[in-house]
Amino acid sequence: MNKNPDTVLFEKVQSRDSRAFDQLMREYSPELYNFILRIVSNTEDAQDILQDTFVRVWEKSYQFKGNSSVKTWIFRIAINLSYTHLKKRKRWGLSILDEVKALISGSDPARDTEYKFNADLLEKSLAYLTPRQHAVVIARLYQDLPFAQISEALGCSENAAKVHFHEGKKRIESYIKKQVGQDG
Repeated sequence: MNKNPDTVLFEKVQSRDSRAFDQLMREYSPELYNFILRIVSNTEDAQDILQDTFVRVWEKSYQFKGNSSVKTWIFRIAINLSYTHLKKRKRWGLSILDEVKALISGSDPARDTEYKFNADLLEKSLAYLTPRQHAVVIARLYQDLPFAQISEALGCSENAAKVHFHEGKKRIESYIKKQVGQDG
């Protein structure tokens, strides 16, 4: 039976192979950085947490038992470090719509204003989610992760992850309805 390439690479990391660790960082950094940035909404904080995540991966690689995928294990570390960071800062607001804001071109002021309004409204609504709802909504909508992987990363059942997602959606919808009125 062939092993997953990530598992083979991670076994090398566990045996303290620094080249394998560098490769692991190169492969995971872009996606992991974007995920962390969506949680903490600050580029410097996201970079620091990304570095801390990989330090933790290196230091704790021996603890990986293969009960989940390597990716899930690394993302769980990043989520925990991000939560710790946010708890220290006592804030849960985030800016996840940088790519939407980047699409605002200035060619149609009315459309640009509507995009900005909607982006700001969604951004503000995310501040009303619980930490778990927040993580699940971001992982599902912006990272396109399946519920099975999200549940592993958060240490909950797949059904619990689905519940957090749907409750988060309800809170977002409720917030938006209050801001724009029932008829929009």
